[in-house]
Amino acid sequence: MSTGTIETGGLAGFRRPRRTARTVSDVRERHGGRRMATGITIAAAIIIVWQLARAVLLAPVFPPGLGPWGAWIAIFVILAVGVVSRIFSRAQPLPDVLYITLLAALAVPVWLDVSATWGLLHLGVTPTAAAATGAVLMPVSAIRGTRVSLVVASTIGAVLLVETLLQASSAGPYTATGITVAASAVLPLVLTVVAIRGFRRLVGRELDLSIVQSTVTTPRSPFGMRASEELAQLDFEAETLLDDVGSGRIAIPLPADEAERAGRLAAALRQRLLAGRTDTWLRHAVTESAYLSDRVVVDDPEGFAGLLAQEQRDNLLLALWLLVGERRKGQPQPIEVIVSSPDGDDDSEHHSPVVRITIEVSGVVRRRLDPSTWDAVGSVGSHDVVAGSESFRIEIECRTDPTVPVSAPAADAAHPRGM
Repeated sequence: MSTGTIETGGLAGFRRPRRTARTVSDVRERHGGRRMATGITIAAAIIIVWQLARAVLLAPVFPPGLGPWGAWIAIFVILAVGVVSRIFSRAQPLPDVLYITLLAALAVPVWLDVSATWGLLHLGVTPTAAAATGAVLMPVSAIRGTRVSLVVASTIGAVLLVETLLQASSAGPYTATGITVAASAVLPLVLTVVAIRGFRRLVGRELDLSIVQSTVTTPRSPFGMRASEELAQLDFEAETLLDDVGSGRIAIPLPADEAERAGRLAAALRQRLLAGRTDTWLRHAVTESAYLSDRVVVDDPEGFAGLLAQEQRDNLLLALWLLVGERRKGQPQPIEVIVSSPDGDDDSEHHSPVVRITIEVSGVVRRRLDPSTWDAVGSVGSHDVVAGSESFRIEIECRTDPTVPVSAPAADAAHPRGM
């Protein structure tokens, strides 16, 4: 299977199919990312036009010569090249060579503008094109990474600040104007970066939830994405070993190193298959989620979570998601989910197993929980809340769907013999 590596929180080395990684990119690009990029581009255009208007107003004050227009011509050339390249490379990311070239080219308008305005701050003349380069970087940060754009904008702002401070002795009150112009080269991009990172974090969490929610429709003891990858690798190694033996490349009896390899493969297969008996959808949903894996611990040794109906599964997953979202930053204690079946429960009237779910929550202020959290918990089953000094516990007792097949251990736990 062709795979592509993506971030998965605490699961180092976990790989998802390349198609899944491509879906993540498509959602960011087409289902909101493009709208955000359009809005950022419009905001950048407004800032550039405002700086251009300042240049027109300040032009009469400049000494004879090219004035600020050399820097502005350089900016327009950079913008034209960037727009044309984006039109022709819309279906793929901006090439690295062109990206680096455009960033390096911003030094030209900055240098021309600083040279043209040097020594004129006492007249109220400040850079305009150099300050506009920060706005040029705003749509770039939406298309490519935000770190490089932020570093470049900070460098430009530092150059303008140094120019202002070196003229402070003669500029007098216009020094504050120069500092404001230097800040205007950085501040819009900082706000853009905050918005972009927040948007990407939100989209990443929602998309991760959508991907993990596919586990709610699986059988009681499914193989998750990670287990499927491990089984595929073990299957490939076993087939390679058998092919080597069958073709005569490895003699029988097996050499010591090959015998050890075969034993290791057999042990890994047995371990994986035995673990799969109790690895329910809930364990896979938590393990395979980049958002939940480091924040939720599942204790379900008998695999009773597999008895829940699809609607109960979906609401339990949503409740965990909302609880994790309310945790304080830096909270080391994860949310613990304990799934069991109460002894001595004879549900002969409904003929449906009873599953008890206990959620130990720490690092969350109960009164600040969104009402939708309790709606989700209520959709799983009847529940009680036990408050503690620094945490609280949610005890849920739910009657599972009678159409869900019950294994012998689960049936015995839900309907003890002799009762």
